[in-house]
This record gives sequence, structure tokens and C-alpha cells, in this order.
Amino acid sequence: MRITPNTVSIKLGCAIEQEVYRSRGRGRMTLTQYKTWRETFTVPEEGYNKIKLFCPICHSPFEVRVYSKSKARIRKLYFASCFLAIAAGGIVLGVFACSEKRFMGYSLAVPFMCFTVWQLLNVIRRRFDPSDVVSHSRGKVHRIFDEHKIIFPDQ
Repeated sequence: MRITPNTVSIKLGCAIEQEVYRSRGRGRMTLTQYKTWRETFTVPEEGYNKIKLFCPICHSPFEVRVYSKSKARIRKLYFASCFLAIAAGGIVLGVFACSEKRFMGYSLAVPFMCFTVWQLLNVIRRRFDPSDVVSHSRGKVHRIFDEHKIIFPDQ
């Protein structure tokens, strides 16, 4: 799929619950499935835009925020800094803990350092998740599906 520099196409999903089993003692058990559809959004130059949508499946209104490229980059850097702070806490625990618990601090820090590097590399390569560009704002919560990274080409 070809993405122009100012538009993104993102798959959204609506939850459909189906009751499978009901009893007095155990309550009820439901099976949740998602029906999906695709929406195309225009990326603003600065800040974000609120866009009102209607779900074609449940016919309920909801709003999403579509962020600009710079806001999406800032959001990605924010998550990278959160991962870095958790990793720094693990390193501090590893340095100042007694010898039996040092390994625990370092083993906590390693995955979060990997997440930090992964987020920073995606920022450098300008590859964003759909949830970095579009987020839920108001109304019934609908999931954002898409496994593909959004790549903003250079202009």
C-alpha cells in the first residue's frame, strides 16, 4: 500500500461479545471477537486534530486524535525515556543491592534497555506504530489494529 506524505491508513476494530456460557455460581463467560474496517487520516502539519468517526459495526460515535509527525516523534521519545528510567532504576538496584540481589537489578534493566534502543532506532529511522500517530480520544473504545509500521517519507 502506498502512503502519501500527508495521509495514513489505519485499521480500527470494534469488539463484538458473544455469550458462551452462563451459570449462577460461576457467572458468565463471553467470547470477544473484533470486526475491523480501515480509515484514512490526514496528518496535520503541527499538533493534532480531533476527528469524529462513526463505527460501521456498532454505529456509535467516537473521537480519535491524529498527531503530526513531530508530535508522534515526541510521543515515541517519551516512551523511550520511560523505558530508560525503568532501566536506570534496575541498574541502581544492581549497583547498590547486596551481592545476592545484584543479578535481579541487572536482569530487570536489560529488557528495558533493549526497549529503549528499539524505540530510539525507530525514531531515527522514522518508523512509527499506528498508536503513535492515532490515539483514542472520546466515546466507545475501539482498538487500533495494524502490524505494519508507518514510515513517513522525507519531503
